[in-house]
Amino acid sequence: MRITGEYFEPRSSRGQPAELEFSSGKLWLDPDPGGDGSKTVQVTITKVQGRNDIYFTSGRYFHAHDDLPAGLRRMAQSRLENAISWLTVFSPMRMLVLFLIIVTTLAGFRLAFASFTELTIATFPRDWETEIGSTAFERFDPLAFRHSQISRSYKDSLTDEGAKMAEAAGIKPAPDILFRKAKFMGANALAFPGGPVVLTDQLIFALTRQEVLAVIAHELAHIELRHSLHQVIKVAGVSTLALIVFGAEDIIIENLAAGVITTWYLGNSRDFEREADQRAIEILEASGHDPATLAKALKTLYEVICDQQQLSTEACEAQGSHHWLSTHPGFRERIIAAGGEVD
Repeated sequence: MRITGEYFEPRSSRGQPAELEFSSGKLWLDPDPGGDGSKTVQVTITKVQGRNDIYFTSGRYFHAHDDLPAGLRRMAQSRLENAISWLTVFSPMRMLVLFLIIVTTLAGFRLAFASFTELTIATFPRDWETEIGSTAFERFDPLAFRHSQISRSYKDSLTDEGAKMAEAAGIKPAPDILFRKAKFMGANALAFPGGPVVLTDQLIFALTRQEVLAVIAHELAHIELRHSLHQVIKVAGVSTLALIVFGAEDIIIENLAAGVITTWYLGNSRDFEREADQRAIEILEASGHDPATLAKALKTLYEVICDQQQLSTEACEAQGSHHWLSTHPGFRERIIAAGGEVD
């Protein structure tokens, strides 16, 4: 196969007519197509640029008048480049191969990142976690909350009992328990990484004192098991972990704090909620409270919230809302797991 074009000497912009002969995997350059062929030399390709330009080891290059044949372009490409070029040409088989490569890569990344996340959680400093939670709350507070209307004496009573439960759970220091009237979250409770725990007025008005304590035990369990931090690390991603390596602590705190807010909107995982429910039962027992109040709190919340929305419990569960149960597993499942009964 002969290819016509222009040949350029090193560092020269003046081309001259030339031909390439491509045969049996070898390439020959004839800079004098009208001559007797005595000037023809074998050349080695260093790079193919675009569809028309070939660069040789001597610094010379050749510009073809027409597109270079695929076989010639493959001579200058690595196996990876050839594989990518092969995939870019559409066919059903190649699309299937590309799909399988993407799926396999994503699955591998997910497994690797899950293991890396667990290692990060295990080695993450507790004081960093507490600072992340405090910073996140400071940013979230003016956006989502107003001042609580709960009486001081009742708040002090719940705070004191929450501190006792934290001590029984071995959480030191005990996280702050704060009270706020929610702007849009309804009956809700939040546990920021390392604390604080925030209870909304709407939740407190809906529950008895013992049921509120059961919710506090559930949120303390999230802090003890570092569930919020686990989700924040996933949200924050690799870029934040790189900041950790380089020691930019202030930036880390800001990134992770933003991740906390994102995490709340994404909701808690079902596995984390089941773990927190089971640990809450243990905390209630260890601190002298009836563990059955957790199931009662779950049932009461659904009855109140669904009644407000004038929905059946089944329809309410399917629709969801911004309340404490909306990002959690199904209430029937949780009530039964906590030892309660469902009508």
